[in-house]
Amino acid sequence: MTTPTISAKATKTLNFVRRDIYRCPSDVKALAYSSLIRPHLEFASAAFDPCTVSNTNCLDKVQHRAARFVKSDYRYTTSVSHLVSDLGWQSLTQRRKNARFHLFYKGIHGLAAVPVDTFHRPIRTSRYSDGDTFTTLSSRVDSYKYSFFPQTISDWNKLPLSVRSKPTVDLFRAALLQLLGPVEKHC
Repeated sequence: MTTPTISAKATKTLNFVRRDIYRCPSDVKALAYSSLIRPHLEFASAAFDPCTVSNTNCLDKVQHRAARFVKSDYRYTTSVSHLVSDLGWQSLTQRRKNARFHLFYKGIHGLAAVPVDTFHRPIRTSRYSDGDTFTTLSSRVDSYKYSFFPQTISDWNKLPLSVRSKPTVDLFRAALLQLLGPVEKHC
């Protein structure tokens, strides 16, 4: 699926929700967004992370419209980023990055069929790398440069060792959320 197709599908669902629950309290609207609309925006987000600004903005616009709907604030003077932060929502870019980290972590520990063994780790540690870093992949082509492995390996190597070396997925997820951003409010 292309980004405009994903955005159109999520927008249709948002319009349906807006039409049916416009009188409900904001916590019900937020729950409807997180359970009905955001899954369209995050489908296969670990593998598909749009690299162009226009594709990212296309998906973010749906979340911004949903934030205006949840808060019932359609004024032009209202900052949408403030609405999103008031709701405690992470940006979709950050959520996609977290999904990539979780999939890569699972691949390292044999919990997912991701071939991370093919990317050799450095034999010795240095000032810039420890024993848990991976060889970065370089490319001149943006479509490969921003694909799963090159982008995730580059971001993974920037994580502190204390986060990367967590023994379980739940501990890794908790450490990652503590490091990278606000935890979403649950209704």
